[in-house]
Amino acid sequence: MNKVADKLPKNMLGSEERKKELNACVRSELIEPDAFEETWHAIMERYGLTNNDWFSSMFASRKFWVPVIFRDFSMSSLIKTTSLSESQNSFFKRYSKSRANLMLFYMNYNHALETQRSNNAKLEYYDSTKVPILRIELETEKHASTIYSGSAYNAIQEEIVYACFSLSCATLGVSANREIEVYNINDKDSNSWTVTYSIGDDTYLCGCKKFERFGLLCSHIFCVLKYKFVKLIPEKLRGGRWLKSQFVKPIHGGFCDDKEIHLVVDKKKIAFKNLYALFIEIAQCIEGNIDQINAFAAIIEEGKKQLLGEGVVLSSTEKSALIENFYGSQVPNFIEVHPPDVVSTKGSGSMKKSKKESTMKLAVKPGRKCGNCHEIGHHDSRNCKKVNEKANQRQWGFGQK
Repeated sequence: MNKVADKLPKNMLGSEERKKELNACVRSELIEPDAFEETWHAIMERYGLTNNDWFSSMFASRKFWVPVIFRDFSMSSLIKTTSLSESQNSFFKRYSKSRANLMLFYMNYNHALETQRSNNAKLEYYDSTKVPILRIELETEKHASTIYSGSAYNAIQEEIVYACFSLSCATLGVSANREIEVYNINDKDSNSWTVTYSIGDDTYLCGCKKFERFGLLCSHIFCVLKYKFVKLIPEKLRGGRWLKSQFVKPIHGGFCDDKEIHLVVDKKKIAFKNLYALFIEIAQCIEGNIDQINAFAAIIEEGKKQLLGEGVVLSSTEKSALIENFYGSQVPNFIEVHPPDVVSTKGSGSMKKSKKESTMKLAVKPGRKCGNCHEIGHHDSRNCKKVNEKANQRQWGFGQK
């Protein structure tokens, strides 16, 4: 589509109407492949592009690039190969250098993986503890807030609000037999969609195929659920990618088909995460049932007493045993190595000052007037240089006639 301006004749470059028609034909994901082909041929004939080689070649390879062809495929995790490579390169460049040796590369690589796992653990914690803001207080919305992760719940919430409170989204007609029920749903663009409900399989299928492409329900199915007074989202319509229970489990699971998928596995962390996941799962299942909540709290309290005791104060022997068990070693009966005696090496006053220290101390000291030479300095009449010079001259006979 970016090359269309280069491939069109010059007299058609300024046609905004043609650009809108071609974009609507190519980028629409809500039409069938047959409708796309009819619209494409109509545009080519209208603007005289039937014999254009480039447009003919692009239509011949339409199964590789037109979104309509892929409306039956799951696109929720699709990413371009170049985008994936650029993303990984950009991430690892923060933790590695091109001139690093093998040991530094290994250490930086482990650091990068630990950062990824830490961020995922943080998101998992927020996803399990954060309470989304409800807009309409319906049972369907409350149920969606407990099973979908953050961004997926925001998209689902918009579909629920639109299906339940928009006048443009309504059920136009219903036809049923022993096996299926067919609902005709209208949307805000005055398009009519068919939602088919299979009674035997308890499955829903919408003509827009949003659930098949992205794993998220559309407003048309929510409109049918409202019509049928279904308060909870059926299990077959929840998908797998966007659920809280599936969030980052493939990364932090540690095991796959009874084989370790990581070189280093911290069994304590894995056991704690499994315990935490089990607690969250049980808490979500019993939410709203006060009897089950009280029973679960009693079970936890009883398990706490069995594991930790009822506030019993440990003796010194038991405390020592706990410390030895924690460090993995025992205190020897006979101690051969003792800490050295403490020797004071500073502040004793016996260290002789160097000439530099004495000079620096003397320079800071304020001067005084000598009584002999009458000069300001750091001496007096007893150690005046002039007096000493005269004394030396008399001693050696200098200055005598």
